Amino acid sequence: MTTTMTSTKSATKTTMTKTITLNENKQRRRQISRTTKKSNNNRQQRRRRIYSTSSVAMNSNKNDANSTIDDDEDGSVMISKREILLKSSIGGFISSSLFFNAREVQADVDEDDERTPINTRTDEREQKMSIMPDMMRDKRTVLITGSNSGIGFAAAKKFAKTNEFKVILACRTLDKAKKAKNEIIKAIEDEEGGFVKDKSLLVEAECDLGDLTSIKTFAESLGDEPIDLLCLNAGVQFAGSKEVNRTKDGFEQSMGVDHLGHFLLTNLLLPNVESAAKSSTKKPRIVITASEVHDPESPGGKVGRGAGLGNFEGIKDAGVDFDLMDGSEFDADKAYKDSKLANILFANELNRRLRLADSQINVVSFGPGLITRGSNFFQHTNPLFVKVFDFAANDLFHVAETVDGGGNCLLFMALSPDLENKSGIYYNNDLGGETGHTFHETLSSKESRNLDEARELWTWSEALVNQEFGVYRAL
Repeated sequence: MTTTMTSTKSATKTTMTKTITLNENKQRRRQISRTTKKSNNNRQQRRRRIYSTSSVAMNSNKNDANSTIDDDEDGSVMISKREILLKSSIGGFISSSLFFNAREVQADVDEDDERTPINTRTDEREQKMSIMPDMMRDKRTVLITGSNSGIGFAAAKKFAKTNEFKVILACRTLDKAKKAKNEIIKAIEDEEGGFVKDKSLLVEAECDLGDLTSIKTFAESLGDEPIDLLCLNAGVQFAGSKEVNRTKDGFEQSMGVDHLGHFLLTNLLLPNVESAAKSSTKKPRIVITASEVHDPESPGGKVGRGAGLGNFEGIKDAGVDFDLMDGSEFDADKAYKDSKLANILFANELNRRLRLADSQINVVSFGPGLITRGSNFFQHTNPLFVKVFDFAANDLFHVAETVDGGGNCLLFMALSPDLENKSGIYYNNDLGGETGHTFHETLSSKESRNLDEARELWTWSEALVNQEFGVYRAL
């Protein structure tokens, strides 16, 4: 089989075109029909989208875990997951083509490796991340989602304080981004010796990760601008809520914002990130803010129901109207944990695809620790619960991290020269060390390292955002 892949950029934004030459003897057929799952609650029915037929490349002598293919001697094509979503919406019978498989590339992490812990509460790490001038561009560009609060704001301030970066403040609304810019400038200038040399290097931008149209508009607005550091940091959670909160496109909001919004944004901006390697001495990097709660065996992950995406029965049964991806009874806390699991599965699959494409982009993810103060993270949670929980975490048991410490974690993942030639790795901010917290490389959960599940999440995510992305060839 010969596969030729080309990537082009139109005036409207990035699209990836895939030219596929398939061995006729390798083609297979599978036809799937689904009927609409009838809702048992009083939730208002939303109009479900009808997805068009599309295809992605595969060459395999065995069934791919994402498609569960049945052999058919007539050499016909298979059906995509988009059509499964179509069946869940309107019923019927359609056939389409879905081909993708590639060799497995695992994150280069050894359980027995000795790793050096990093102190998140000192300036030592910031000193290690000295900024070396680039050869072809005066300033590198960092884009941070959720940069108006919490560790996103803290990290954006640290980047701006160096006066060595163009910082794109990607926030849910433009007003939030403008306010963040003003607060960052004031905070820096209020510090002794602090100043912002060029305020225009702090760029306000609107990117609502709960709205696919907003994401596409934002990505289009960036044009061909190189992005050296893409920090996928924004996140929402609704712990304690009995109601399923939804994005503008109908997705459960934790999964819709934390994973699906970032999934689409990243794929639309990959050419921008890849192109940064051409004009910098450093490799571009994608940094994903996850959480230790993705792991049911972690201290935070053990509380309540654990993360797990199952066999994606929720999507198969309800399409875009899924409550939880595994199809189980809704639990807002589990929805957030699932979104963090999806973050790491996405990081691993993106890394696998980029390595196959000989890309210069590195992909890393991390858990910043439990942060209860100085952040809007618990804004949707019962105020009384938050007050009690905050007191216990900070003043009673001393297990919480500070916003500044979390910002240092993000900064380290984005700038540390120790990670220049590493990709597909995970760091976690655990308890321990002289200051009470130790930031170190470790293995993420067992499920998050399931490469078959990571591939399947990718294709389901493509179907949900109604856009397919192939294996990328380095520009």
